[in-house]
Amino acid sequence: MPPFSFTLRHNAATFDWELADAGAGGAHSRHVSRSSALDMLAADPQILLRGATVRVFGADGGYERERTYVPSPATDPAPASIEA
Repeated sequence: MPPFSFTLRHNAATFDWELADAGAGGAHSRHVSRSSALDMLAADPQILLRGATVRVFGADGGYERERTYVPSPATDPAPASIEA
């Protein structure tokens, strides 16, 4: 599955940072700081499985950088013993 894609922008009217899903859903969340938005993504189990890219825009509205979250390898339980 492809990684999730988000944009993170500053809202000058509310002073919040808005994290928006760039996919078809368009869901978004508001955060008091840029780091709290990125920390929330880093702790999300779905992001850990699929990965994500976040296009970060500064308080002035200009593009700053793109942050990538690499998917974690799936952890399998201990392999079942094979009996002959």
